Amino acid sequence: VNRIWQDFFGKGLVKTSGDFGMQGELPTHPELLDWLATDFREHGWNIKRLVKQIVSSATYRQTAVYTKEKLKADPENKYYSYSSRLRLTAEMTRDHVLASSGLLVREIGGPSVKPYQPPGIWESTTSGRGELARYVQDHGDKLYRRGMYTFIKRTAPPPSLLIFDAGNRDQCEVRRLRTNTPLQALVMLNDPQILEASRVLAQTLLLNNDNDEVRFEAAFRRIICRRPKKNEMQILTDY
Repeated sequence: VNRIWQDFFGKGLVKTSGDFGMQGELPTHPELLDWLATDFREHGWNIKRLVKQIVSSATYRQTAVYTKEKLKADPENKYYSYSSRLRLTAEMTRDHVLASSGLLVREIGGPSVKPYQPPGIWESTTSGRGELARYVQDHGDKLYRRGMYTFIKRTAPPPSLLIFDAGNRDQCEVRRLRTNTPLQALVMLNDPQILEASRVLAQTLLLNNDNDEVRFEAAFRRIICRRPKKNEMQILTDY
């Protein structure tokens, strides 16, 4: 329960997700944590139901815009006086790019897939024997499956996911790091998957007999998931 709460709010009701012992931090809302855990158990450990409970709560649906008063009273947002700003995970970033372009394959389940990857990554960490000696890229719909289905080789994890702080599967991670590096911007500018999704989105928008303003708004809503403000539309138009 604490781990799923952490995924939506950036931190768990117990901040030290990997340590519920004497040396870990105390829960900020012990009664809520107990209630959620009991309710989760009594409803058959139904994760989908738990997720629906969290995202439909008033706490989750708060605005991320905070006032000076709220920041002063609750600087770490321990008491959820405003919504936390979170970035998408590595897999979700990839999924969002594909979904925005219309390329994402929404099929559930099935074997892992091998999407685009720079040449030589696997070969530099292999003995040269066995099925995993070389990276054989998939084609067709397999290139556009959700990021969670990407094949992970522990000695050579997918570089585009690793740059966005995905785990390398060498050890269990109860909480991923969040880093800012120029490499992330370079992935968004040069990765073949991103470039392909950009091209497909542009082609889709150009097929409609709309003016530029309508196309800008359609692209903005697909990617940012809201309507553009007047000043944002002006920046896009000028560009």
